[in-house]
Amino acid sequence: MSAHDAEADGTGYGMLYFPSAGQSVQLVTDIALNRLYEDALPGYGLYTFVLLGDGFERTSGENLERHRELFRMIETYVAASSTTSEPSAEAHVFLVPIRAGRSPAAPLMDLAAVDLSDLMRRRLGELLRQRGQVRLAGRIERGAGPFLVSGLESSLLPLDGEAPRLVADLSGLGPEHLYNLVDAYDRDIPPELSGRPESLSTLRQRLLELSLKSRSASSPGRGEADGKRWIFLI
Repeated sequence: MSAHDAEADGTGYGMLYFPSAGQSVQLVTDIALNRLYEDALPGYGLYTFVLLGDGFERTSGENLERHRELFRMIETYVAASSTTSEPSAEAHVFLVPIRAGRSPAAPLMDLAAVDLSDLMRRRLGELLRQRGQVRLAGRIERGAGPFLVSGLESSLLPLDGEAPRLVADLSGLGPEHLYNLVDAYDRDIPPELSGRPESLSTLRQRLLELSLKSRSASSPGRGEADGKRWIFLI
């Protein structure tokens, strides 16, 4: 059953939550597939949805290694610091779409739901085109990925036209830089910024600083350090 055909039936699909320090990993399933990414658990300060690149099932080489390393960092670096189950308004959370029926002992990348991720990328691409972000929509729809989409709301898609989103296209990021990348996300939000767009701007600034250290952090070409080529605040 594909995610496109199963949009009204989320059986077998889920969303794994990996919050920053102080929170425990959680699995959420829902009978309505779209609710997994449009109506996530409330209470966190920043939400980052993890999307696979286009054609992930056929990917290989460095593209595959980049996905594998990202999931490994989320699964080991983020989850290792979790202790409680209650959401916190000062916490950042990664959300990973998975096939919930697979063995929980499997590596996170093997749990990833490619078809659900494809559906989420397609919905995001449609929204970006409506907002006039045609080039960015094309990158998300056809890029090697992975992609990280962050917002203040518990939804991949903004609930209104003004809600900001921070999109990171990791298509040109070397796998060796993913530890620092995940670290830039996996930090609690200063209390004074919780629930405010400035928290997204702070995350963007961390990524821009990271790009200065990552000569391979660019897309489509390698060897450029300009974070504006792969970090988009919309």
